Amino acid sequence: MKKSLLVLPVLAVILVGIAVIGFSENGTLKEAQKIDDSVSLNVRFAVWTGKEIIVGAVLFVEEEDAHEFRIYRISGDKKEVALRIPIGDRPIPGDTAVWTGKEILIFGGTENEGTAYQTPDVYSYSPDTNQLRLLNASIPYPNSGKAALWDGRYGYLFIQPDRSEEKFVYRFEPETGRFEKLNVTYPEGFGNPGTCLYSAVWYKGLGYLVFRDKIAVFDPSSLSFRWSNATLPTEYYARSAVATEEGIFIFGGFLTWDDFSREIFKFVPEKGLVEKMKSELPFGVAQAPAVWNGRWVYIIGGYSNGRDVNAIIPYDYRADRVGG
Repeated sequence: MKKSLLVLPVLAVILVGIAVIGFSENGTLKEAQKIDDSVSLNVRFAVWTGKEIIVGAVLFVEEEDAHEFRIYRISGDKKEVALRIPIGDRPIPGDTAVWTGKEILIFGGTENEGTAYQTPDVYSYSPDTNQLRLLNASIPYPNSGKAALWDGRYGYLFIQPDRSEEKFVYRFEPETGRFEKLNVTYPEGFGNPGTCLYSAVWYKGLGYLVFRDKIAVFDPSSLSFRWSNATLPTEYYARSAVATEEGIFIFGGFLTWDDFSREIFKFVPEKGLVEKMKSELPFGVAQAPAVWNGRWVYIIGGYSNGRDVNAIIPYDYRADRVGG
């Protein structure tokens, strides 16, 4: 049975399986590095801190017959479970997240082991102290599709409330915990920003959100929001994106429950050019966070053909090669 595209980010918290594929040096398939070797999990966010990859995920612990939220810290082949938080009746952190340079701001989450109700909570996770704390802040319209960006001082939350055609942009100041609604009009034809959850990136002073075959450009200084002149040749939802020094790389996407993309594109905003890369992902995947460590891009987790993905896919963007 087909589901609505716009609720895929919420439905993906149902843990239904694992998909793991990788490559050896000669190009043959082999098992890829898993996020966790022992569990099925759903990745909620991932960031690169300059030292390590930090992943927030929800999983089901069979021996305890319960769900829990975990934070993983990954550096090279070393993987550490830094925090384990039983969920029970507590909210699950991690609707969307940004790295500020000193902490991860986590906006929202879901209530009671993944039910559809979303919470207004804002969390902060500090790698230095390994502490997850609840901030004195409340998200406007928590039950909404949302994406987030960080510009070096403020967080920006792109929101469409459930059962509403209206869309808003809010600016968040961590020091005060205050959300300010900005006077911003979305580009005509822009749908739910929740489908841009993993494709919203900050690049050279501007925000970029990939929506189907279009790329929207947000300028916080002028409060303008417009379509880029560049377009993608296909119209997948829930793509992944990451900004590098060479431009923005865009991965995968979702059209129906039977149609997941393996495509990789390179978008160079300065030139307005989109290039389809020769390499493809080893399998079609959507709503997977992507990070860049200055050398490699890593696509982490995601959702693919009825399964939550428990894998880290490395991509050498300079050589256009998938696999470590």
